[in-house]
Amino acid sequence: MTAVVEAEDHIAERPSWDCRSCRKSWPCEPARERLRGEMDRTQLAVYMWANLEEACGDIPQGPASELFERFIRWTH
Repeated sequence: MTAVVEAEDHIAERPSWDCRSCRKSWPCEPARERLRGEMDRTQLAVYMWANLEEACGDIPQGPASELFERFIRWTH
């Protein structure tokens, strides 16, 4: 069975890593709020680190410091 993605879900579109709903860089603020509510800080940091590793493969031109800010810094 295929999962249905709602426009409000604010999930990443690969390989751009832009939000499917609002088209901003993912994780956009609505995605961050949802993720903060679903996970504790450690789980969130580990989850976002895994996403960072995937994004590095998809967006190799991105400066590492910008990707760190985007995926990790906000989790603390």
